[in-house]
Amino acid sequence: MIRPLLVDEYRTGDAALLGGGTAVIDRAASPPRLIVRTGEALRVYELTSGTRSATDPVAVFPGRSEGPPIVGSGPVAPDLSHAVLVEEHSYRLVTRDGRVLWTRPAASARHVRWARSNRLWLAAPPDPGADGDTVCLLLLTPAGDELQRLVVPFGGRSRSVHLALHANGQAVAVGVQSTSQAATYAVGRDGELSLIPDRALLDAAPNGSGFVTVGRSGDTTDARWHDTGAVVTCADLLASEKDAEPGHIRPYLSAPSGGFLDADTLLLSLEDDYDEAEVEIFGSDRWRPSSHWLVASGRPHGMIVYPDTHCSDDLCAAIPLGDGTWLTHHGEAIHRWRVDH
Repeated sequence: MIRPLLVDEYRTGDAALLGGGTAVIDRAASPPRLIVRTGEALRVYELTSGTRSATDPVAVFPGRSEGPPIVGSGPVAPDLSHAVLVEEHSYRLVTRDGRVLWTRPAASARHVRWARSNRLWLAAPPDPGADGDTVCLLLLTPAGDELQRLVVPFGGRSRSVHLALHANGQAVAVGVQSTSQAATYAVGRDGELSLIPDRALLDAAPNGSGFVTVGRSGDTTDARWHDTGAVVTCADLLASEKDAEPGHIRPYLSAPSGGFLDADTLLLSLEDDYDEAEVEIFGSDRWRPSSHWLVASGRPHGMIVYPDTHCSDDLCAAIPLGDGTWLTHHGEAIHRWRVDH
C-alpha cells in the first residue's frame, strides 16, 4: 500500500470541466497549466505551488468559437505568445490580442501540441489524392512554415491521435485509436515509422529514452517498455499489493490515464467494468471501478491509496508531471501528489 503525500490543492470550478473536451491540463508547462475554452476565448491558469484557489488567468486569447467549444490537447505556446483555437474543421493561430495569424484545415482526428521549442504539431487531413485512411502530423513554426511531416496510416471511426514528444520537440511515438483498434508507431530519427500493432501509446519517458504502450496479451492486458523490453501485467500489479484489498473483478490497464512520474517510475491505472451481478456477490464496498499503481525500474511497488477526503473509489485520470509528482481532480479541486521515498 502506497499512501501519497498531498503537495498542493487548487480549487476552481473549471476543474469540473476536465475530461469533457473544454478544459485540459498542460503537463509539459512549468508550472503546469489549466487551459479552459469557452465560447468567447481561451483562458490559461498556472497551477502555482501554494495557490489554493483560482487566480486571474495568466493569459487570455480572444476568439469566438464557431461551434461547441473544443480545447485541444496542448493549444498554448510555452511562452504564452500564441494559441491555437481548435474548431470542428479548422485551426486558428492567434495572438493574445486576438489577431489571427493563419487558419488551417483540421483532420477528423484533431490534435494540437506545442513543443518546448515554440514549435507546434497539428493533425491535418491527408493531401488531395492520398489514401483517406491516413492522417498527417505537421511540425510547424508560428509563422506556419512546415518543418516535418509524418504520414500515419489510420482508419476506423471516432479516431484519436496521441503524440509523445522528446524534450527537444521531436516525435518519439504516435498512438492512434478508433472504436475498433489501437496501434502505436515508433518514430525514427529521420521520421520513419515502425508499426507496433494492437498497442495503445501510454507515455514517453521524460528523458526521451523510450516509451510505454498498453495492450492485450492473451486473456490479460500489460504495459510494455519499448526500450528495455520490460513487461508488467495486471496480475503482476495485483500480486504486488499485500496490505490493501484491490477490489477488482476483471481489471484491465487503461492507456488514457497514467504515465511517467520520472525517468524510472511509472504510474499505471487499472479499470474494471461494472458487472451488477458480480458486484452483488463481491460487495460494492470491495469493488473498485479504478485504481492507481506505481512501477519503478519495471517492478510493481503496490497500489496508491488516497485519503478518503480527497478522492473517491471511482478515480479520475492521473496526470504525471515528469518531476515525481502527479495531478488528480475531483469535483472543483485539482490535487498534486508525490510519494514519500
